[in-house]
Amino acid sequence: MRNAYGIRLIAAAGFMAGSVASAQGLPPAATLVAKYSQTIGGAALMKAQQLTTKGALAMTAAGINATFELLQLAPNRMQMTTTIPGVGSIRIGYDGTTAWSIDPMQGPRLLTGKELDAIKEEADPRASARAPELFSSMQTVADTTIGTERCYMVKLTWKSGRDTFDCYSPTTGLMVGSSNVQSTPMGDIPVVTVYSDYKKFGDFMVPTKTTQTMMGQQQVMTITSVEIGNGAGVTIAVPAEIQPLIKK
Repeated sequence: MRNAYGIRLIAAAGFMAGSVASAQGLPPAATLVAKYSQTIGGAALMKAQQLTTKGALAMTAAGINATFELLQLAPNRMQMTTTIPGVGSIRIGYDGTTAWSIDPMQGPRLLTGKELDAIKEEADPRASARAPELFSSMQTVADTTIGTERCYMVKLTWKSGRDTFDCYSPTTGLMVGSSNVQSTPMGDIPVVTVYSDYKKFGDFMVPTKTTQTMMGQQQVMTITSVEIGNGAGVTIAVPAEIQPLIKK
């Protein structure tokens, strides 16, 4: 349940800092990823048919305090609505075929190329559990730190060809941070994310606090609830504003 969607509030840059060591002597990536999945209850997470996550998004420097609701339906559908008082709502979604974004500044648009690859892959619940079949390769590349916490950095190459980096704690096995390059209308933008305050919902855990650093600014996402359902009667449909774009 990594937050790949809230970052569309702003575009910014940053990159992981820390002391990078040689890949020699580092633990195997597969071992780190497997321990993480087991620790968070990845098997239960991948079985979930419906997840509804609610919470808040804050950008203190910009004076923004928003709320969000993220709906995920198996096998790979999602929609997220972020509501910013005085500005409006930002809607992002993927129905298994078409991906879209609607916001007050850019209006409705289809997501294509790298943006489509990212949302398609990360909408899959197996992505949050880091199921190995989603990746063409994984490699431990550094013994480093995120914030003040030591972690092993793992480079993940997804089946689409895009690369992301996870950093796993050698003590807890939890993912304490990640970095990747997000494709946006403004271009490719590096983003660093720190995960903390893991809590259990049902039979799995998620980080209830996510801090993203972009272009010197921070966006903090706080999860207040995660509801688990069976998906009965719940659908994700392409919004009316997006339909004309598909026809074009």
